[in-house]
Amino acid sequence: MSAAARPGFGRATDEVARILQGRIIDGTMPPGSRIDIEAIAEEFGISRTPVREAILRLEGLGLAERLPYRGAIVSAVDPDRFAEVTALRIELEGLAAHLGAPRLNDDDLTEMRSILDEIEARGRESDFALGTFNELNHRFHHLITQAAGAPVLARLIEILTAEADRMRLHSRFDHTASAPHHRAILEACERHDGPAAGELMRRHILAARAYTADRSDPATGILSTVLRETDLTLTEEHS
Repeated sequence: MSAAARPGFGRATDEVARILQGRIIDGTMPPGSRIDIEAIAEEFGISRTPVREAILRLEGLGLAERLPYRGAIVSAVDPDRFAEVTALRIELEGLAAHLGAPRLNDDDLTEMRSILDEIEARGRESDFALGTFNELNHRFHHLITQAAGAPVLARLIEILTAEADRMRLHSRFDHTASAPHHRAILEACERHDGPAAGELMRRHILAARAYTADRSDPATGILSTVLRETDLTLTEEHS
């Protein structure tokens, strides 16, 4: 039986990958820091093999990379990639919302309402924007993406979400500005209106750029192309 097939191996890998991803996104493991396989294995009381597998997953998400003579390190946050990440999220999360809204069930919608209520109730906490918002925001978007029933699409969105979450925590961010967008998306989902949910999601992702990036930063390259093809404008991201 291979290591990956042993009972509990997959669960250990999943848990380590989840915890390390959270530490990278919230800055506990800063960019450039070494990911010490031995230390992590000792911390979790497991062998090195599931830790190595977890690090491979982080590399797949763009959160870790391997350097000669250093091993795995936490990848740097590249602000120049923000426009590309935004453009891809507009396209892919818009598609996921279009597909997912008609398929959301009552339990999904109840959880989405609960998440938005919690975001609004906890928004005044001093450290809310430093991780808690990311977690709740991820859960809200994840419910829609999973409902789309497109596993490859969901994996691509997960990669982009990890990038966006890190960028959000390394820049100024006004999480309160997302509230009306989230509520509008929820209302479209409650109507099971796929086209409306997709359009609202695209506008939400574009608007989120304004909450994170310099407002004077122009849309260039792939982002400008997406804006032209989706009839979105830069003025909408500031509304």
